[in-house]
Amino acid sequence: RYNSGWLEELQRGDLKRECLEEICSYEEAREVFEHTEITDEFWKTYMVQDVCQSNPCLNGGSCSIQSVQENTYTCLCLPRFSGLNCELDDDAVAKTCYLENGGCEHFCDEDEETQSVNCSCADGYFLSADGRSCVAAESIACGMVPVLPVEHQDSLDPRARIVGGSVCPKGECPWQVLLLYKGKGFCGGVLFRPWWVLTASHCLENMDVQFLQVVAGEHDTDVAEGTEQLVQVSQILMHEDYVTATADNDIALLRLATPIAYTPYAVPACLPTRALAERDLWAVNKHTVSGWGRRTENGPTSHLLRRLLVPNVRTQDCVEWSGVRITANMFCAGYIEGREDSCKGDSGGPLVTKYKNTTFLLGIVSWGKGCARPGHYGIYTRVSNYLDWIHNRTTTGDQLTNRTQETNPTTTESGGPIEPNMKTLFLLG
Repeated sequence: RYNSGWLEELQRGDLKRECLEEICSYEEAREVFEHTEITDEFWKTYMVQDVCQSNPCLNGGSCSIQSVQENTYTCLCLPRFSGLNCELDDDAVAKTCYLENGGCEHFCDEDEETQSVNCSCADGYFLSADGRSCVAAESIACGMVPVLPVEHQDSLDPRARIVGGSVCPKGECPWQVLLLYKGKGFCGGVLFRPWWVLTASHCLENMDVQFLQVVAGEHDTDVAEGTEQLVQVSQILMHEDYVTATADNDIALLRLATPIAYTPYAVPACLPTRALAERDLWAVNKHTVSGWGRRTENGPTSHLLRRLLVPNVRTQDCVEWSGVRITANMFCAGYIEGREDSCKGDSGGPLVTKYKNTTFLLGIVSWGKGCARPGHYGIYTRVSNYLDWIHNRTTTGDQLTNRTQETNPTTTESGGPIEPNMKTLFLLG
């Protein structure tokens, strides 16, 4: 081992000039000492003095040399603190909902007076002791996929899947329901409460409620699999401001005569808050749309439930590329090259987004120019604009709207339902 009195082996001017008056690098110190072992011994002391002894670690963190030669260190932070120098107070970070949803698993609200956030949960969940996580009150709650083990729930993350339409494995789209008119499937819907289903208003024009039914737990329409629940619809609530010509406010509620029993194959989608939808769900890269609609524009409908991953598209880009008129109650999703899209028969079905292992309803399949045509996107109803409307209609027990009461049932000569309006738009009913 070299003499630890290495200072005596140097010209004091060289050391002072290179490493004491200024901060020197390992290479500069090596030039002064000319020996690697002497340099390393000096460097350990030098680094401790100039890096860790300057106390770069805040909030009680302790400093540890990470690499002598690279002049780096690591701060070991106390609980609650993080960051390179333990400068981030995790409790302080959670004071805004705009940063990682305030640490909340579901919903986040800011309290301006206390400058803190308050977390809350979707229906069927309660807030855990940590004040951030949400725990299901029952074995099945909204946004769950019970057929998948917990350790496989991440496989539903759209970022982990190959983009492209495929059969939705049985039970992995459990909020999807099928609408029947006189026993014939014609549109989709989404279960969100035991007594209630959301769908598109354009699906229900000229429909007589006595012939309208909902099937939950459906997968293969050609096979009775024992998981289906067939329920009569007792009330149609089309949005009072729905405009047929433009498909604005294309949303409707169906009240069921008997409630849907939650099973691993019939699970409601969670409704988000408007803040969660606009602040966090839109930031998710891909969303999932599902249905039994046509696989090609002029082809037959699918007997198996299918799903497709689609990215949401900026409204400005959608209008510029597609040349369509979009209201604030709509949004676009899909691919400009037209390779995949929702299609006729998918209308009223869900566009959902998985967020922290819970699936939320973001859109309802509405309309588009054809199906998967290059240069055109699918158009969806923006559910977050209707949360108050949904709440008011489903909690007050409103009677049928005048619009629905005045609608007379209209059928084709064959006795089947009349096709949704296609004069102005290619509605995806």
